[in-house]
Amino acid sequence: MFPYLLLIFVPLLFSFLSFSSSFTEYNGKWSVSLGKKREILEHSCLIPVFFIILFVLLSAKDISIGKDTEHYRHYFVLYSSVTPQYILENAEEDILYWLLNWLIGQFTDSFQVYLAIISLLTVLPIAYIYGRDRKHGFLKIIIFMNMSNFVMLFSGLRQALAVSVGLIAFECVKKKHLFRFLLCSLIAMGIHHSGFMVLTFYPLYYFTFKRKHLWFIIPSILLVFIFNKQIFTWATNLLNQLLGDKYLAEIDETGAYTILILFILLAVFAYIIPDEKKMDKEMLGLRNFLLAAVLLQCFAPVHTLAMRMNYYYIIFIPILIPKVLCSVKDNLKDVAGIAKAVLVLFFLLYYLITAYISCQTGQSALNTYPYVPFWK
Repeated sequence: MFPYLLLIFVPLLFSFLSFSSSFTEYNGKWSVSLGKKREILEHSCLIPVFFIILFVLLSAKDISIGKDTEHYRHYFVLYSSVTPQYILENAEEDILYWLLNWLIGQFTDSFQVYLAIISLLTVLPIAYIYGRDRKHGFLKIIIFMNMSNFVMLFSGLRQALAVSVGLIAFECVKKKHLFRFLLCSLIAMGIHHSGFMVLTFYPLYYFTFKRKHLWFIIPSILLVFIFNKQIFTWATNLLNQLLGDKYLAEIDETGAYTILILFILLAVFAYIIPDEKKMDKEMLGLRNFLLAAVLLQCFAPVHTLAMRMNYYYIIFIPILIPKVLCSVKDNLKDVAGIAKAVLVLFFLLYYLITAYISCQTGQSALNTYPYVPFWK
């Protein structure tokens, strides 16, 4: 568990340190600032240090960490030793990912180097998007560590990389670069077949749901939850017709209600606390993504497939919640301060308790805990 404690608490040591450059004031030289001033805290090194440590942990993990890691080593050995033509002719799906395996295999036969390259390609987009706005940085990273995307980084390499490509596509959505967005969507689909979820970003981002639409949103989500089995069966049948039998799934009670309740509470928070006049288009779009996460999570109790589809929306939740705290109503600023403290304490304790139990029992989601480095 010690490496995960380092991942949480070492970045805190850098929360009072920031680097900045100004060509007018410092003649283009980097300056280092240390202290508790607001401008330092809002531009601190906390988030970059967090992702540097995360990258090291992902790169140095043993093959036993992650349920699918050994599976990926097998395919790295296989696809790095064949020709691209063989991959194009024999790989039925996720062709771009297997071609990436071949490409890496032309430079190294070390699986550990392979893990480092995949980890770098996966972590960089997340680090860039998360680190662009560093306000409430610790809250952002502790929420992220409690999301399923964090665990997926240690096991599901293909889908984790596809989700990261989705973050790049999100940047194209914001800038209305439709062609680049479609290109990123195709790349995500070529890396993992679930990447088609990225295509939903563009319409969902610009179809704004505000507080006045709650009268329609709440009953709709409630109806989806009540009829989740029927809707899930219809949706998977449709996906099978469009994309093949990889989405063939039978109803299977998972009991996954805790995360659904959490997402609902976060959605309520995102609608009650902020002043919508202070919210920019990005915040409104991200709040739409949170609603989509709630909607998809309504199907999680009937099959794990819904949770895997939801990775593409969940990754944005740690970005949204800190933004909400920056746009609170004037009469709720004190409430927002208390809410932030409660959120930090809740997510920190929840993660520590969950990680501790997983390390003690040896039973964890996707075999992520306890952490074992490759040299052991």
